[in-house]
Formats: sequence, C-alpha cells, structure tokens
Amino acid sequence: MRGISQVKVLREIDPAARVSPEARIGPFCSVGPHVTIGPGTTLVRRVCVTGHTTIGSGNVIEEGCVLGTRPQDLKYKGHPTLLVIGHRNRFGRCVTAHIGTESGGFVTHVGDGGFFDDRVHIAHDCYVDNDVRIGKDVLLAGHIRLHDGAVIGDLVGIQHFVTVGKHARVGPRTPVRRDVPPFTNFFSDNYDWADPPAVRGVHEEGIAAARLAPEEEKELRRALHELFDDETALQTKIEQLVNMGVEGEVAELCQFVQRSLQGVFGRYRELTRGKPPAEADRYLPPELRTGVRESLP
Repeated sequence: MRGISQVKVLREIDPAARVSPEARIGPFCSVGPHVTIGPGTTLVRRVCVTGHTTIGSGNVIEEGCVLGTRPQDLKYKGHPTLLVIGHRNRFGRCVTAHIGTESGGFVTHVGDGGFFDDRVHIAHDCYVDNDVRIGKDVLLAGHIRLHDGAVIGDLVGIQHFVTVGKHARVGPRTPVRRDVPPFTNFFSDNYDWADPPAVRGVHEEGIAAARLAPEEEKELRRALHELFDDETALQTKIEQLVNMGVEGEVAELCQFVQRSLQGVFGRYRELTRGKPPAEADRYLPPELRTGVRESLP
C-alpha cells in the first residue's frame, strides 16, 4: 500500500559459511561462519545454525530449531568442538542440539534418516545412529548413544551415559536411567510413574525392520525370551547362551547386556566418563582426529 514501508525478509548468512547453492535457507534464519550445509537441505524459518556445525544433504529443519550452540556442561573449556548431522533427517519445530565437549570426544553426532519431533533436545556428546525416531518433548542428556532404528516415545527423559540398543523401543513418558537392550520394549506397566520401567517383551516392529533371515530371527526371539522373561540371574543366562556358540544378532545382544552389567547402575557408557568414547574417532573428520587427541586433557 502507498505510504507504508516494505519490510525486507532478513536472512543472516555469514560470508564464511559454506552453504550449498542447492540448499534452501528460509526467512529469518541465521547461519554462522563455521557452518557447512549440504545440497537439498532446507532451513524452513527462524532457524539458527551456529558453532562448528556440519549438516549433510536432504535434511528438513523446521521453524525455531537452534543447532550448534555451546553445551550446558561446566567442564566445557571453549574449544571449537563439533556438531555433525548426516543426511535425510527431519527436525520438527524448536529442536535443539549442542556441540560436543573436550572430554566427551569433541563431537555430537546425528546419523542419517532420523526423525526428531517438536522440541527434542540433543545434548553434548550424544551419538545418534541411523533411522532413529524420537517423539515430542524428548530430552537426551549428555553422552547418550542411540543405536540404529531406536524408537523413543513422547515425553521421555533419558539420563546421561545411557545406551539404547538397535531397534529397541522406549514407551512414552518413561524415565530411562539404564541401558535398553536391542529389540526390546522398555516402559513402565500402564505407564504408571510409581512402577519402575523395565523390559516388557519384544519390539515386533523392530525385529521386522531388521529384516533378519528366518533362522536368525527365531534364535533372536528365543534368546530375548530366555533373557528377559525373568531378568534375574542375567549373568548366568548370558554365559549359558555364549557357551552354546551363539553368533550374529544373538551374540551382539549378549555382548550388549554383558556390558550393561559391567557398567555403573546399568549404564555401560559410565565407564567412559572423563575420556573420549570409541565413537569419537569414528565420527570426527579425519583431518581433525590428530589435533583433537593432542588437545585432550
């Protein structure tokens, strides 16, 4: 209209940022100088990407997300640690993710094909693998590992140093304080806060997603029932299975549970507290690995 000034749509993209010409940066987005964004990735609106953050191709990042900010960890010393996000992920509104810390291995990593619903928080030094599904208002504390195909229901809080196994499912409103074994359902009975969460049977959709050979699926189901129909004497049950010469998914399941038993309060990753976990070398860019090792406390 005549006499009314036009308001220009603002985008703040630092000239030093490496943004693919095939990426779409929506209105009111901010992209910092140390950010890399791959082709086909869309920042929908009011998205802030800062820090040393790398985002791959084909991602959709909805309104209000803030990625790459400083970790909420008083031990963080200000090094240029990383947030690395893979390809074809979908971030809902107002998702937040932090860079790593020096003692945690210098990187927070998100794999490929994940779905992160509204208001998910991914704290420092988390390692989220591929095809993970996370519901609304889920809070991941620091140093968590989510394996391929893990499913986390709405309103879940996961304590630091917890590991969720591949194709496991955590039910809504579940407080998770210990490792969740692969291919299991983990929740409180009737989602009652007074009832401690525990393994509650087999995650059928997880087994289907794994596309196992019929015989391997049969052996996995048998092992899951033997281990978790009654969780007493887990160590003895694991030893019995291992002595039978198990392999494949059953061997990995036994190894996962064995590690959890060796950890602190059922959390194997607690043994890595104060030092970089094995995933740090795997997910850091090759050119940074030597420098990171030299700068570790």
